[in-house]
Amino acid sequence: MAMDTISWNRFPAEIQNMIVGLLPFLGGKYSQLAAVSPAWRSMIEPHNFAEISLTVPRLTDPDSQAILARKRNHIRYIWFRVELKQWGLDEVDNQFIVDAFQKLFTTLSAWEPRGDLVLDISVYSPSDNQHWFKYLSFSSDTDIGVPSHHGHERGAIANDPAHGWVTRQHIHAPEKPAVEHVFDEIMGRGPFPDYKAEMRWWRSLPSVPVAGVVLFRQQTRRRWNSLAITNMLTRFPNIKEICYEPWRELGDMKILTDEWNQKLIQSFPQRGSLRKLIIFENFDQSYAEIYQAPAIRVPSRAVSERLARTSLHLEILSASFMVDASRFFAAPQIQDSWTWGKLTSLALTSNVLTGDADPLHVDEMLQNAAAAASKMPRLNIMELWNGKKGVAMLFRYKRAREDGQPPIITIRGTSELALGAGVVEAWDMVAYQHCHSKVVIQTSSIDPKGIRSHGDAIYQLGLLTEVTRPVSLRQIIDENSVSRLRPSPRSAYPGLSACRSYCVALKTWFS
Repeated sequence: MAMDTISWNRFPAEIQNMIVGLLPFLGGKYSQLAAVSPAWRSMIEPHNFAEISLTVPRLTDPDSQAILARKRNHIRYIWFRVELKQWGLDEVDNQFIVDAFQKLFTTLSAWEPRGDLVLDISVYSPSDNQHWFKYLSFSSDTDIGVPSHHGHERGAIANDPAHGWVTRQHIHAPEKPAVEHVFDEIMGRGPFPDYKAEMRWWRSLPSVPVAGVVLFRQQTRRRWNSLAITNMLTRFPNIKEICYEPWRELGDMKILTDEWNQKLIQSFPQRGSLRKLIIFENFDQSYAEIYQAPAIRVPSRAVSERLARTSLHLEILSASFMVDASRFFAAPQIQDSWTWGKLTSLALTSNVLTGDADPLHVDEMLQNAAAAASKMPRLNIMELWNGKKGVAMLFRYKRAREDGQPPIITIRGTSELALGAGVVEAWDMVAYQHCHSKVVIQTSSIDPKGIRSHGDAIYQLGLLTEVTRPVSLRQIIDENSVSRLRPSPRSAYPGLSACRSYCVALKTWFS
């Protein structure tokens, strides 16, 4: 007997929404289902347009502009892709960038001031991964699958001797000029005569109250001037969250960059709506060798102390490698009146957390951290960590839970970390202040052989705080799965720099 059919309209609205919500998991071209009926279109279109990828040609195309205007109430995430035509950055490219942001801000300024749009900004050239850096990938922040190489498949990297790739092995590291091209400064050569003119231009752009989250992810290797970021952010009056993932400065600009970073951090409290701040200064240890730069970044004391003051207004803060926890926690000792009334989660890196660190320095930092935590009445999690090749270290304080779980200190890493009696006593006082209980200490170890990079360290440590975007973490792990071997003799491949060599050992994420 044939099964009786039931009209779609006879299903209750909540059942219809449940069915439509399951459709994306069934595969296929979900967007085409909007053509089934007007009722389906009204439910599916919000899903279709919730996340969009926006290039400059689409932004300037009249038809695309019309669609954006009609569907803007559905859009919750925009990956703004400024795709450059060539490898480096000249005045033509920089004018292209200026025009792109002028058009973007003008368009978004007309949208309703919802304050919930995620604006994800990427500046790159599709050719970046077609030469020396074939392991690079470019993805939206919502892409949880395999990274996109925008037409450049990994199987195509078998042979390119001119750029150091032979039979799928990277036999030589890139030469310094190649690195400088990929890490060129955005708008460093025009179209503005000086920084002051550029800053005035940023501040002249229309206000964009629709945006609530702004992402500057590490896949943009071209360097944003921190002052440009500072002035750009003034155009987002409803900003609640910032994720800033710059690359470590390798050249002669380190001191000036730290000064600009101070100005950027100093500007954050002026944005009263800001609740969450993630700063992740990414790096590749092989690039430091090319530049003969120090292998370990020594963060600026002034930047660390400035961030400590800025954090007084935040709910969630994570800062990696640009600051050092030992210097961050030294600042409150100067200002005993400081209180972090809103802060619930704090994650910081510290060079003190290594296998060869002086135990006295470790104890001093952890006692200062406890003193600061006692002034954080809402603190749930504090994570102090470090990561690089062969090193992964974590100290975590987790507040007691309402279900009876006691406050826990977790010590995990590639080396032992013995807490002094003064440290345990200081954290017992914090726990008692929070929940009238003493801390329980848990320890575990990590094999240093499995830590190829800071990306592996983040994953193996099992950090509870978001220190970098998930897609960024996947990219870091993926890119550093290229094994670093000793360089081949220069005579074997004349014309190539005799720096470090690589062997392609690309694996799936977290395999």
